[in-house]
Amino acid sequence: MTAAQQTDAFIERILQSTRGAFEMFGMYLGVRLGYYRALSESGPANSQQLAERTGTYERYAREWLEQQAICGVLEVDDETLDAKSRRYTLPAPYHEVLVDEESLNYLGALPVILAGALHPLHAVVQAYRTGGGVAYGHYGVDLIEGQAGMNRAIFLKEMGSSWLPKVPDVHHRLLSDPPARVADVGAGAGWSSIAIARSYPKAHIDGFDLDEPSVEIARQNAIRAGIGDQVKFHVRNAADPQLAGHAAYPR
Repeated sequence: MTAAQQTDAFIERILQSTRGAFEMFGMYLGVRLGYYRALSESGPANSQQLAERTGTYERYAREWLEQQAICGVLEVDDETLDAKSRRYTLPAPYHEVLVDEESLNYLGALPVILAGALHPLHAVVQAYRTGGGVAYGHYGVDLIEGQAGMNRAIFLKEMGSSWLPKVPDVHHRLLSDPPARVADVGAGAGWSSIAIARSYPKAHIDGFDLDEPSVEIARQNAIRAGIGDQVKFHVRNAADPQLAGHAAYPR
C-alpha cells in the first residue's frame, strides 16, 4: 500500500468512526426517551403518534425517526407519504437488542455508557495536563445505568445457573444452613447481588459500594425484584477494618 493509499484509508476510518459515533448518539436518544420501547410495544407510529406516546415534541420526534430510518435502524412503512404522515417500524429482530433488557443480546445500554464516558471529557483533558484524576461521580447517572444495563441480563441468567455452580464448595454453602453471608464488593446497581439472592434464597447478601447514587439505584432494583429483605446495600468502603469477620454492619 502506498503512502497515499494509507492516508486515504485512514481518512475513511475516521469518517466511518465519526458516523458510527453519531449513530450511537441517535440510539442514546431512542433509549432514553423511550422511542424504541414505544415502537416495539405499541407498534408502528408517525411522528405525532410517537411524540404522544412518549411525551416528547413532535418536530424532534420526526427528525429522530427520519435519522433512524436513514441509518437503517427503523423501517418506513410508506416513504411516499408526507413527512408527518409516514409511519415507522422497529424491525422485530431488533427488539431484543434495543428494548429487551432481560436478553443476553441487549445492547441498548451501550450508547448510554458512551454518553456517560463522555460526560466529564473536559475534566479528563485537564487531568492529563495536571496529573490529577476525575472522580467516578463526575461521570453521572448515564455511566452507572449504562454499565448496570449491560451487566443485568448476564448476571441474572448466568450467576446462579452457570458461574457459581462451577465452584462446588461455594455453591453448596450458599444452599446450606445456617444461611450464608455474602459480601458483594463494588456492587454497583446491585444486579450481581440480586442474581445471587434469586438463585440462593437462603443466603443473605450485603452489597458495598462507595458511590451513593449507585447504591440508591441498587436498593430500588432490589425492591422491584421483591428481595429487599434478603439483600442490603451500603455506601461504605469494603476495606474498612470494622467489616472484618463478625464485625460487619448489623442487619
